[in-house]
Amino acid sequence: MDKNIFKYDKYRLVTRSDFDGLVCAMILKELGILADIKFVHPKDVQDGLIELNDRDILTNLPYDARAGVVFDHHESEMSRNVKTLNERSANYIINPDAPSAARVVYEYFAKDNVDKLKRITTELMIEVDKADSANYAKEEIINPSKWTLLNFIMDSRTGLGRFHDFRISNYNLMMELIDYCLTHSIDEIMELEDVKERLTLYNEQQEKFKEQLKRIARIDGKVLILDYRNEEIIYAGNRFMSYAMYPEIEISINLVKGFKGMNTPLMIGKSIVNKSSNFDIGKICLKYGGGGHKNAGTCQVDNDKADEILEKIVKEINSFE
Repeated sequence: MDKNIFKYDKYRLVTRSDFDGLVCAMILKELGILADIKFVHPKDVQDGLIELNDRDILTNLPYDARAGVVFDHHESEMSRNVKTLNERSANYIINPDAPSAARVVYEYFAKDNVDKLKRITTELMIEVDKADSANYAKEEIINPSKWTLLNFIMDSRTGLGRFHDFRISNYNLMMELIDYCLTHSIDEIMELEDVKERLTLYNEQQEKFKEQLKRIARIDGKVLILDYRNEEIIYAGNRFMSYAMYPEIEISINLVKGFKGMNTPLMIGKSIVNKSSNFDIGKICLKYGGGGHKNAGTCQVDNDKADEILEKIVKEINSFE
């Protein structure tokens, strides 16, 4: 391990609370350099709301100069941080061709730590790559494998947390899974009480989730519009299901009620089934005060302007060649 980069024996991992974050934690734990973990939202890092120092390793998050080491794979971060990459590249390890941040971390350490990383299996790395790059075929969305299901129930965007106070928090489950995934098969992981509790709720809601999708879905050209603003309940489900149900569409737009009904967030994403769109979603979100990257983005707009802005965005997508 390069002592010029890794000055300390132990580090805190600051990452997202998802499958990629879990595998990053597993790798650092096996290397013996993991002291603690903090799960954060990318926007909070970007806005400088998270306290960081040189004893932190940042993965899969926007670059922050206060961190000791940063691992990432987002292409947008490279263009955002050209100056940093030129000046401080040794501590900023980024590979935009990698399908996951965990892959960047693994490849960085694997060549010198083969023995220590024996329990980080090829199967695990393939699954985290698939999860973080949303590289699922239509059939995998409809009939997910156990690893894919684990990814779905760990993803906050699935929405399980809206329905249930689970026996333990997602944070505690993540902490439990770091050790458990190193020593158990996926079949055994799926039998864990706290995984089963989430899986039961997920399965219970699937039909209601799909029925709701069908009821509110509206197709306008290349765009699928899912308007949840008047829905009392938004059922939990896999966020890619709409692409499997409507494989012809290129882009989806979700509208929901904002915090305390103060605004209307528009969440825009490209289909992972029909990948023919070259439209830049981040650019149009920026135009309306939001942001994102080429394949996904969000903007929060005034309630009374939401329909008008939606219409403009849909028109722009449909007229794009």
